[in-house]
Amino acid sequence: MTIYRLMSWMNSGSHLISEMKVSHLVRDVMLADDFDLKHLENFSVRRSLRELDTDDEGSKVTFPDDWIETAVSIDIPTKSKEDGPQPYVIHGFHYRPVVEVIRAAFADVQARAFHLLPFQRLWKDPLDGHQERIFDELYTSDAWLEAQDSLQRLPKEPGCSLERVIAGLMFFSDATHLANFGTAKAWPLYMYFGNLTKYARSSPRSGACHLVGFLPSLPDSIKDILSSLSGISKTGMASLHTFCRRELFHACWEILLDEDFLSAYRHGIILKCADGVTRRVFPRIFTYSADYPEKVLIATIKDMGLCPCPRCLTPKNMFSYLGLVKDMKSRLNNLRMYTMTKVIQARDFIYRCGNTVDGVKVDHSLGEGSWVPTLNRFATKLGPLGLNPFRMLVIDFMHECELGFSMPFPVVVRAVREE
Repeated sequence: MTIYRLMSWMNSGSHLISEMKVSHLVRDVMLADDFDLKHLENFSVRRSLRELDTDDEGSKVTFPDDWIETAVSIDIPTKSKEDGPQPYVIHGFHYRPVVEVIRAAFADVQARAFHLLPFQRLWKDPLDGHQERIFDELYTSDAWLEAQDSLQRLPKEPGCSLERVIAGLMFFSDATHLANFGTAKAWPLYMYFGNLTKYARSSPRSGACHLVGFLPSLPDSIKDILSSLSGISKTGMASLHTFCRRELFHACWEILLDEDFLSAYRHGIILKCADGVTRRVFPRIFTYSADYPEKVLIATIKDMGLCPCPRCLTPKNMFSYLGLVKDMKSRLNNLRMYTMTKVIQARDFIYRCGNTVDGVKVDHSLGEGSWVPTLNRFATKLGPLGLNPFRMLVIDFMHECELGFSMPFPVVVRAVREE
């Protein structure tokens, strides 16, 4: 009778529930060790949602066992050589270790559809027999083929003869408000696997989206601390608040890119894949999708600065040449390269010499490129392992194209004319 009721519920209603969702319901909810039917007595969805909305401290929210809650600490510059920076702790960073998410994904039934080896997809004309390359999936891209070649050139682990494959990671984050009215907001971080075809990955009911964590935002109480600092103007206070926001974002990624993930990036993880074969899986970050305000956070550049592009050093006064051939050549010849020595020098001016974050010495030490004095954790941790933190910032079609076709339309017309 239990199975009958479950299957009847699955096939009822205007929106049918997928088989995977029902399997998750049974496995993750009904068969969980802490599942108790007594807790559902007098259950009300509306009342439960209302209790969660009014629970500001999160005392009624219980995360699963594989989730970790930790505090993130940043140093607030005080413009004082004697006192030094003031530590500030932000609580409530909930996340899952990235390595554990990879293990869970490869153990899931969906891993049967994973493509573990990249390839080139070719189309052959049935009339004249000529072939053309098709770019349609991440695992058919040059980036994955190059990563696979680089992986095979690495020395093997001592005594290991396992096949080495790549887990293609695709991150996405977007800060959002939870209601049309009020200040409730969240900043979820998601991860997809490029090993799965985009047709399955993009389906809303596929279950291919893995929630990695909730990035915390700066609390309002930090404004009281910033206003108590002496010798800082209103403009400088706004710049300092933006600086702290950048520091918080990359401090969270400092935690996510932990030693286990770095070890997996270097040496791989031994996993039994869905086909029953044990392989050594190497995670590789290929893309990070976000809107422009978050891209500048990731790239550690100024929002709409003199060089506002997160991928190249094209100045803002050259935007009128968008779509021209010389513009494309300029972008390819002026790709961003992270200059850690300049950032470290700028941070010394801030923390040791007492300069403001938007001071002349800080800007002069950073040089051209609209850089900011925040250490890019992607560059410092994964840069030595081959990751280009600017190349992974792919175009977000929803935010950069579909928000308005009238703006890019002249550029498209110009590009067609150039051809």
